[in-house]
Amino acid sequence: MKRLFFLILTCLFISTSAFADNTKFTATAPKVVALGEQFRISYSINEKGSNLKLPALKGFQILMGPSTSTSMSTQYINGKRTSSSSYTYTYVLLGETEGKYSFAPAEITIDGKVVKSNSLTIEIVRQSTKNQQQGTQGSTSTQSQNITQDNLYVKVNVDRKSVYMGEPVKATLKIYSKTSNVVNIEQVKEPSYQGFLTQNIDRKAPNAFQAENVNGEIFYTYTLKEVLLFPQHEGEIIIDPLELNCIVQLTAQARSRGFFDDFFNNYKNVRVPRKSKAVKIKVKPVPSNSPKSFDGAVGQFKISTTINQDSVKVDDAITLKVKISGNGNMKLINPLEFDFPADFEVYDPKTNQNLKNSAKGMTGSTTFEYLIIPRHAGDFTIPANEFTYFDPKAKRYRTKLSPEFKIHVAKGEGGVANTTISSFTKEDVKFIGKDIRFIKTNNFEPIHKGEIFFGTLNFYLAYILPFIIFVLAFIFNRKRIKENADVAKVKNKRANRVAMKRLKNASISLKANKKEEFYDEILKALWDYISDKFNMPKSNLSKDNINGILKEKGAQEETITDFMAILDTCEFAGYAPSSGSSEMDSLYQKTIETITKLEKNIK
Repeated sequence: MKRLFFLILTCLFISTSAFADNTKFTATAPKVVALGEQFRISYSINEKGSNLKLPALKGFQILMGPSTSTSMSTQYINGKRTSSSSYTYTYVLLGETEGKYSFAPAEITIDGKVVKSNSLTIEIVRQSTKNQQQGTQGSTSTQSQNITQDNLYVKVNVDRKSVYMGEPVKATLKIYSKTSNVVNIEQVKEPSYQGFLTQNIDRKAPNAFQAENVNGEIFYTYTLKEVLLFPQHEGEIIIDPLELNCIVQLTAQARSRGFFDDFFNNYKNVRVPRKSKAVKIKVKPVPSNSPKSFDGAVGQFKISTTINQDSVKVDDAITLKVKISGNGNMKLINPLEFDFPADFEVYDPKTNQNLKNSAKGMTGSTTFEYLIIPRHAGDFTIPANEFTYFDPKAKRYRTKLSPEFKIHVAKGEGGVANTTISSFTKEDVKFIGKDIRFIKTNNFEPIHKGEIFFGTLNFYLAYILPFIIFVLAFIFNRKRIKENADVAKVKNKRANRVAMKRLKNASISLKANKKEEFYDEILKALWDYISDKFNMPKSNLSKDNINGILKEKGAQEETITDFMAILDTCEFAGYAPSSGSSEMDSLYQKTIETITKLEKNIK
């Protein structure tokens, strides 16, 4: 009996959830209206309902409604017929009292169930005397005289003007107009954002002018773009002005306007140039008492570290995953450097990013996967590791600790002793120990009976040569250990190799025609090359000091110019028209040539 009862409850829950998912009841209305202005509020639903109940509309007078309209559509997709319908209830309201009002959801009954709409917020703004006078001037003078910087302007809005190094600034490019007669926008020249790395924000807002309360007055605003700006150096950075042309529709001759002017569209379009003011951003350095594990991460983050198995055999692969999630400069986070046991062969980590740019910043996660292969049996430990970031809200450094991992490595099949040859490239996993040998088929000379090996030249060489090889190997190994201890020298040597590996990834993106990934990889290759070559953290690098560093190190002026031009091309690629494959291929070749020239010229 209990089972039957729970089964019924489950079915009711599933059917209710499915019903809620399929039914869409949406309320729409302007966010801002003028006092005494008539406007429409609409309730749309995709199923036929009854008994529509409105919330209390305090501060408003219902002039008309509801007027009901119905629309139906039928589609055929892959031979399958789908039908949809929409029912809309429209009311005409009048704002009577100035203020901001929030309305509870409306309710409607469908198949005996009550469905609620979304809530609404409407603001009633009192029209100023200046607005009313400007509204009546059109009857006595041409409207073109009413277009001023006060009633039509553009602006670059920023959410903050003082940030820490690495903390993003949200910039919004916006048009403000007292009237809704802006019909087109031309020749948009965005700010150059020099001194910033830029990321476009994904917007779901309607692509149309929206009423907005600006200092107690109603303006129609249009958002051109929202961008996240990550400062690349400290100090004051200036965002250049936004420039564009607004095409405004005006009455051709307001004084002689007749009854048939509206019927015959007696209007003219006027091109009005507009330019915003420059915006200054103050970039503060992060506190100087940073821990050693700090590598430039700024924001709020979480870290999780896992391994797929802790008991393996020799030559079995282990995957260590580090997932860093949160909000901040996610694209600039570098892989963590673990102190792996010497008996482990470790490959360069693979990076997977799942990021989204929104008004709150860059959010998502970055995952680093380390492939580890133990080459000897025994019990090993991967020590705990630290990830440190600067939290600009708390104005302090925070450190997250990854767990310590104990790994047991058993002997492989046949107990074959395995060795690691560090000079091999880590392109593919190789099985080193093998228990099968092919029969030797080449010709060989037999030793004649009576010949004695002892005391011959070959006898002494058999002793001397291994000793010499041992001494050379010992000296080489000591030299290699000494060089590896010098981190700056190691980074300097590997700078070209790391850059070429990045460029290989860029080549893959080029062949797949992935424009954004291609330019990102080129940009990372250049920044990583300079950081490794001169042993400088990327957080301390900027285009200005890179120019000075390259000159100081003896790079040719032409090579420096090419290097800076590639940086500019990659940073502005997200806003330029779509590049062809030939332009991307040319940039790729130019990058390789520039890095090669720097390798030859830099002292």
